[in-house]
Amino acid sequence: MPASSGNTGVVVEPFFLSSLSGRIFAVHHSPRHAESVRGHVLVVPPFNEEANRCRSMVTLLARALAPIGVGVLVVDLYGTGDSEGEYRDARWAHWIEDVQAARAWLEGQPGGCIALLGIRLGAILAVQTHQQSCNADVGMILWQPVVDGKLHLNQFLRVRMAAQLDRPDLPKETTAAMRKVLEEGSTLEVAGYELHPELVRAIDAARLTDFVPTARSLLWLDHVTAESPDITPAAARAIETWRAKGVAAQATTFTGPMFWQVHERVVTQSIIDHTQRWFNQRLAV
Repeated sequence: MPASSGNTGVVVEPFFLSSLSGRIFAVHHSPRHAESVRGHVLVVPPFNEEANRCRSMVTLLARALAPIGVGVLVVDLYGTGDSEGEYRDARWAHWIEDVQAARAWLEGQPGGCIALLGIRLGAILAVQTHQQSCNADVGMILWQPVVDGKLHLNQFLRVRMAAQLDRPDLPKETTAAMRKVLEEGSTLEVAGYELHPELVRAIDAARLTDFVPTARSLLWLDHVTAESPDITPAAARAIETWRAKGVAAQATTFTGPMFWQVHERVVTQSIIDHTQRWFNQRLAV
């Protein structure tokens, strides 16, 4: 049954959504007054532990968007969270199917799906899905998007290396050694996640600019600091690549804690404010 979220004006409904890969767990945050709903945003989550670290920020975003009539749907991709399947059975193709199934479900809700929000590695999933099955009226927001899947995966593999630093009884590993295990067809456990070689190959091959979203409006939010106030060179190159292909990409910076990295719950209000303003501008047109 739907549950009201305090006095926030949001009704929260957890449920299972049918996808070609299996039943996936979803949470629908909808404005309390159904007649005020103007559309929904589908959140495409980041990779592994980053997904857990971003949950509270997504909840805060839902509370910020409810007053302007925008609902939020967030899903656990196949093999992750409370969805069906074991992580070792997850494949990139499953995750694309899950995003497409979630978007299709939203099309049956008041206002339909008006945007995809891709967070970190989820940005590549979101952009690929948009290219394959979304029309130009469906906007896109990218929170600190991953540009190169292989580099992102290498960073994750280093988590296993770091965990061994205080274990002198274990042989030290390198990313090359871990990748050799995967290349030989075996799964590899990293921080409790059992990576399958097929999933690894797909992430290695994933490049954000290999896909061209057809959205008329795209907001790229890139984290900066006082010491480094400009977007990263990789982000700048990706944005220019898209613009050269006719994508109306708007790049905006935000400051605050890097919530996708830290274990404790933090609030990065600036990225929520930017996202809310973007929706306000779109809905005013």
